[in-house]
Amino acid sequence: MIVRLEIPITFDEFGWSALEDHARAERLELDRLVALACSYYESELSADRTATVPPRLGEPAIERETRTTRTLVLELGAESLGRLEQEAERQGLPLARLCEHAALLYLADLDAGRLAERIVKGAGS
Repeated sequence: MIVRLEIPITFDEFGWSALEDHARAERLELDRLVALACSYYESELSADRTATVPPRLGEPAIERETRTTRTLVLELGAESLGRLEQEAERQGLPLARLCEHAALLYLADLDAGRLAERIVKGAGS
């Protein structure tokens, strides 16, 4: 079952620009890209990667002033959403913060070639 989740996502100009650029390149709506990122993040949880834990750094006041929040509508599988909610609770984070981290992790893994490598390995199995 697919669940539609309306969620506030916050990034600075650089973050939004990187997401929008990638969404445009892949011909995806921004909502769809972030939903894919959340699904990817959820699949990475079983790998016990350190990168699945968002950094716990305090935000300087200037950074808060340059950030923009948008409400996205994510379509996620009910089980996947449940695991994301459990992970957010386990880490003591709001679900929105976990989704933001998932989007950045997804872009970083794309840039590093990690996703392509995973696809190639999966095709060889």
